Amino acid sequence: MKGGVANFLHSLRDYVERRSLAARFPPGVFLWGARSRSSLYVEGVKVLLYLSKSEYGPGGVVLFGTLERPVELRERYWPEGEWPILLPIRVVKFARGVLENPDNPRAWKLVTREILAQLGLKVLPGPQKIDDKVVEEIVKLM
Repeated sequence: MKGGVANFLHSLRDYVERRSLAARFPPGVFLWGARSRSSLYVEGVKVLLYLSKSEYGPGGVVLFGTLERPVELRERYWPEGEWPILLPIRVVKFARGVLENPDNPRAWKLVTREILAQLGLKVLPGPQKIDDKVVEEIVKLM
């Protein structure tokens, strides 16, 4: 999955502070969204969340977890864009620095596009299936 820093920061604040929409979910669940349903959005699937490059840095993998049951979202939640499919993710691991510095993306140690390319992975628009061995390597680098 891919997305922008502003929406990630919004969800991260809710995740850490247990406020807003995140308060409706069990602790340890991070909220993400999608424009439309995908056959890859299945409960239990492993998820890597990739943030696009921004003023804070080159972008990269910021979160690893497993998808809970996707649901339709009937309200606006994120500051940028419309994302009517709510994807609750049970967090297994954040990239280094994310929870320690939630308001400072420059301090985060993301697995960048260049590192992903070295692992043989090209970041595509939209969801994509990734080999489990590559996922394991990415998670080790987080």
